[in-house]
Parts: sequence; structure tokens; C-alpha cells
Amino acid sequence: MREYFAIDGYWKDDKETFQGLIVTSYDEIPDETEPYTDDDIFFYGLEEHVIQEAITLEEDTMHDFVITGYTKIIL
Repeated sequence: MREYFAIDGYWKDDKETFQGLIVTSYDEIPDETEPYTDDDIFFYGLEEHVIQEAITLEEDTMHDFVITGYTKIIL
């Protein structure tokens, strides 16, 4: 089952912050029953344990952004 999360954080290059960007756990095209479209989803393939690890690693990830917190979206 696809999971959705709202993440908070900042961009590594300029430290500009963001809040509530939607990420999803699976890198697949949503079907008509999915609540979010590709335009709504900021990043694919972030499962909860990966988000938690990224928070712990701070800037030591391969991403251009740092995740500082998240909320699981319950549908």
C-alpha cells in the first residue's frame, strides 16, 4: 500500500526552508483512485524508515535537501 508523508526541511545550497511537501513511498504512477497526482508529489520512493534515517543523517544524504521532520498522512 502506498504511503504518503508531509516533510519539512531545507535546501542544502541556500538553506531555504520548506514545509508540508508531499512525498510517497513508491515510485510508480498513481491511478485514478490515488488522492494525489504527480504534480502534487514532491519526491517518490521515500518510505518511512528512509525519512527517519535522512532526519538522523541531516546533510549527509545524497539528496539536495535536508529533512528535519515529517508527518504521516492518514487517508
